[in-house]
Amino acid sequence: MKTFHSTLSRRDFMKALGLAGAGIGTAAAAAPVFHDLDEVTASSGGVQKLPWWVKDRDFKNPSVPIDWQNLPKMEGTFPYQARPTLSAQERYAMGIPGGSSGVWASPEQAQVLFDYMKKEFPGWDPGYAGLGDNRTTALFMATKFMRMGMWPGEINMGGKRVNVAQAISAAGGTATFTSFLGLRSSETLRPQDFGVPRWEGTPEENLLTLRQVVRFLGGCDVGAQEMDSDVFKLFHETSGGKQLVIEDVDEAAETATKLVIPAKAKYILQWTARQPYESTRRQAGEYEDAAVYWSYQRFPFVGAIIQEFIHALGYTAVSTHMAGYHTNAIATLTGLGEHCRMSSPTLVPKYGTTNRAMWVIITDMPLMATKPIDFGVYKFCQTCGICADSCPFGLIEQGDPSWEATQPGTRPGFNGWRTNTTTCPHCPVCQGSCPFNTNGDGSFIHDLVRNTVSVTPVFNSFFANMEKTMGYGRKDPRDWWNIDDYTYGINTSY
Repeated sequence: MKTFHSTLSRRDFMKALGLAGAGIGTAAAAAPVFHDLDEVTASSGGVQKLPWWVKDRDFKNPSVPIDWQNLPKMEGTFPYQARPTLSAQERYAMGIPGGSSGVWASPEQAQVLFDYMKKEFPGWDPGYAGLGDNRTTALFMATKFMRMGMWPGEINMGGKRVNVAQAISAAGGTATFTSFLGLRSSETLRPQDFGVPRWEGTPEENLLTLRQVVRFLGGCDVGAQEMDSDVFKLFHETSGGKQLVIEDVDEAAETATKLVIPAKAKYILQWTARQPYESTRRQAGEYEDAAVYWSYQRFPFVGAIIQEFIHALGYTAVSTHMAGYHTNAIATLTGLGEHCRMSSPTLVPKYGTTNRAMWVIITDMPLMATKPIDFGVYKFCQTCGICADSCPFGLIEQGDPSWEATQPGTRPGFNGWRTNTTTCPHCPVCQGSCPFNTNGDGSFIHDLVRNTVSVTPVFNSFFANMEKTMGYGRKDPRDWWNIDDYTYGINTSY
């Protein structure tokens, strides 16, 4: 496709759309004015640097319609379905490869995925773990270490095998180092500890400060929103069996039964992290691959450091990332992306769905709110459906958005799509199929298409079909070992 990028002229592409020359009629009336593709605008007060074709919307009014009055609060924690617990030996005896990767997919689902991959990539083999060849499997195994902030089990330390998770549990700790209150290390001192006033900035200065820290630590963008009774509905009711509540107290607290957010901590900080692009669209096999796990290994630690930074400035900082699947909903309010057909991820304007989990921190540090955005994705997804077509299990909804809770573990009150993630085996297909994915390769095609989509839906069907014929989607995983990829798999110049 690099040849395509370098040889198809803008004029030829415009001709293909019917936007060049005379007599183009309705198409001309609907077509946007095309600016320089390097042009950007300072959206949301200069904190979020978004392409010029991304438009701001009013607060609490994202592109997906929400009935705030009738939107119910999600009860309990996200209802994952119990998964099979077959050992690697039991699976192997059934003729189904898979060791520690086989946690989500049942043997029947695994077989569906193996057949799917062999059809998509002729000659592909699931290997001994259901993930592909030995190199791909080894990289996945390596990136599993401390993923999701989990303490490791047995590891070599001082010439002995030490079970770290077991030792921490015996000391009264939890399975992960990520927590509601944050690490609050004894080495993290606050100005108050010395009788010194905490650092005070304007809400905009504070958000810019946190953006700088997020970028320093390897994250990407930041957004913010003020908590109110409507926004709090987006949070699940419990986390780890503990009630998530807001109380008029001075300090955040965690007890045996509840997680207490101080009422003064009314600011939501949200930050994102980019996921390796080329390896994301080359995932294959029974489960998400190293592209996902490397992100989930790095960024929980980054989130813990951000909490420590805010705490060290003298403010409250609690993390609710694991308190249910609220983060993507909130991302539509903070302007980090739009609701899309895939539902579970939020689609961002610059990188599509290769932008990992939208982390949420609640703080009393005043933050300038960033507005919801609209770049045409909500309408584009109504026409596209590539991710739904690609799902081996039909778990991504086809057709138009709905106001009803059409899938287990979802809610009514918004006119969107809902993915059945209670039975989703977290296979590697849908995320790499989205036409909006890009690593910032400098192609005018991507920006031209997105600019058009942001202004008019007239060509949405054409663009979706163009993606299929020009091959911007998934790629053979075996090719990744031979490409000259970016550091961390991310083009940071874009």
